[in-house]
Amino acid sequence: MAKILKIADWLVHGGHQYEFFKTNHVFFCTKPSGFAPTPQDLGRPRNKNVNYVTEARLSNENYDILMVRTGVGSHKYKTLRYKRGNTPGIAVIQTHTPSSSIPRWVRCMVWNSKDTMVKYMQKFPDKKHFYIPHGFDPDEFIDFKVERNNRVLSAVSVFEKRGSLLGFDEWRWVSNKLRKCDLLGHGNEDLKESIGSFSLTKLVRKYNKYGVFLNTTTKSAMPRTRAEALMCGTPLVTTNNFGINKYLTHGKNCLFANTKEDMLKCVKKVLASKSLQEDLGAAGREAAIKHFHINLYIKRWNEVFKEALR
Repeated sequence: MAKILKIADWLVHGGHQYEFFKTNHVFFCTKPSGFAPTPQDLGRPRNKNVNYVTEARLSNENYDILMVRTGVGSHKYKTLRYKRGNTPGIAVIQTHTPSSSIPRWVRCMVWNSKDTMVKYMQKFPDKKHFYIPHGFDPDEFIDFKVERNNRVLSAVSVFEKRGSLLGFDEWRWVSNKLRKCDLLGHGNEDLKESIGSFSLTKLVRKYNKYGVFLNTTTKSAMPRTRAEALMCGTPLVTTNNFGINKYLTHGKNCLFANTKEDMLKCVKKVLASKSLQEDLGAAGREAAIKHFHINLYIKRWNEVFKEALR
C-alpha cells in the first residue's frame, strides 16, 4: 500500500480541490485569509480526509508536502516550511500565465493546460513539470437522459469583472441576440441571466436540463465547467484554445466557435436539432470519461507526490 501523506494546502478553488482531495491523503487546509474553511466553501460534499483549520492550527503540524497556490502570499509558506524543516513543495498553475514568484524550494509544478506548460516551463528550468487536466467521477456527473429545454447555459463566476479572460463581451452579445441564455456561478447578481450557484447534486441537474452549454473563455487555461458539462452529456459549443482540440473534435463531440457570430450560429444549430443534441451529448460524455476520469487524475497526482518526495 502506498504511503498516506500529510499535506498542507490553502483553499483557493473549491471545485478543483474537491477532486484533488480524492487522492485520499490526509490534508490540513486553511484559507489565504487565515480563517478555517468549511465544506460549503468548496460547493461540494465534504471530503472526510480533510481537516479544515485556521492558519494558526496549520502551523502546529509537520507535513510531508506543502501545496503552493495562486493568491497565497509567499510569507505564509516561509513561516510554515522553515519552522518544521525543508518540506518539499508542489506549485499548482491553473492560470493562463504563471506567477514569476514560484518559491525556489518548490520541486514540482503542475499545470492544467499543456499548451501553457510548454510555453512557460523554460522559465523554471530547475523544476519538474507535470500536466494534469481536471478529473471527474462519472458517477457524480451523470447524464440523466432528461428532456432538455430550449435554452443555453454558461457557468462562470464573477463573469463581468473577469470578462477579458472569459469572453464576457462575446457572451453578452450572444445572450442579447438569443434572449434565452442562463448563467451559473457566484458574483453575477447584477446580470439578468444569473440563476445563482449550486451544490454538486443540484449543479449536475442544472447541466442536464439545458439544450446546449456555451463556453466563451479566451484566456482561461482549461475551464473545468466545460468538462463538467461534457461529463453530464450536455451538448457543448466552445472556444478552441489551450489545447482542447487534443480531446475534442468539431462536429463529433462538440462544436468549436471562436467568434461571437460563430457562437450564435452554432448554438442555434444545436438548439434546432434534438438528434444533434443527443449525438453531441453522448460523444461528449464518452470523451470526458476517456480523458478526464477521476482515476486517471488520481494516478497522475500520485506520480507527482512520488517525485516531490525523491
